[in-house]
Amino acid sequence: MGDIAKGDIAKGTLVQHASLGVGKVVAVEPTAVHVFFPGAEKRYAAKLRWPAAQHLLRTDGVERNAWLEGLSSFSLDPGEGRYALAASWITHEQAVDQFLRVYPQGFEDPGYLGAGGGRHVRAPRWREACADWAVAMGDGEGPRLVAAGDVRELVRRALRIEKHLVLVHGTFDAGTLKAALEDPDAALPFFEAVFETLGAPPARTLFAAAEALGVEPALAWPIATVFPFLADPARHVFLSPRTTCAAAERLGCDLRYDAAPNWATYAALRAFSAQLLARLQANGARDFVDVEAFLHATAASRAAGKTSPGRATARAASSRRAR
Repeated sequence: MGDIAKGDIAKGTLVQHASLGVGKVVAVEPTAVHVFFPGAEKRYAAKLRWPAAQHLLRTDGVERNAWLEGLSSFSLDPGEGRYALAASWITHEQAVDQFLRVYPQGFEDPGYLGAGGGRHVRAPRWREACADWAVAMGDGEGPRLVAAGDVRELVRRALRIEKHLVLVHGTFDAGTLKAALEDPDAALPFFEAVFETLGAPPARTLFAAAEALGVEPALAWPIATVFPFLADPARHVFLSPRTTCAAAERLGCDLRYDAAPNWATYAALRAFSAQLLARLQANGARDFVDVEAFLHATAASRAAGKTSPGRATARAASSRRAR
């Protein structure tokens, strides 16, 4: 293993350690480099001193690792003087284990699919709302109403969909959409931006139009993301600040959250959700409806009783080496 130059090391770089395996650089200091190694069985990054580090690390030949690259929620622990993931951090494997305790058959479990009902059933409620959106706004109906300036009919159809949304625990309360869309001068540009968004990443005009509705900060993101999500959950994601951010933090992802809808946060969630979907397909996940339900379950799960982070991380590293 040849010596590595300090200039080759930057935050976010994947490196290979002589004995600790593949890791991610999370911070660089004049006298040290902080590297998180998933096989180290802890949430803290290792602090490697220069110049010893340059003899132990290399960057050449290190394969990309989407999960490790996606870990970004590191902060400096003043007491330890080291960078660490959140104290509530759990591995992907732990989160899946918790999900499977509730739904043993994963995303195809009868309970997950709504058998028996219950207030915490999510995916069937979302899919009912998606189906209603397709009837109310699909096949060019939404754009036609926008072109005609028929804001009253647009709002009426949107409120018909709300009856499903209020049944998705922790999203919308009854009357939320009615209050948000009560000003026709703000509602029409909002719907126009929604339909411009479909088939493409959410434009900044959608985020601005959502803010112009004048809703309270906690509702800005749900309002901005819900309709694209319902129209095409294979492409668009839904952001509920409380649960989405809590789940992302537990799984080690920094969404760069800001209360005002913005592209940087949305793009971070979209990339994170795409990574999750790819890994959850083995458990039957189909689209971002399933990812949203998984994130909600992860945020709601209690840290007590979880598998040791070290054991789960070690299993994950072993599994990746086997592949």
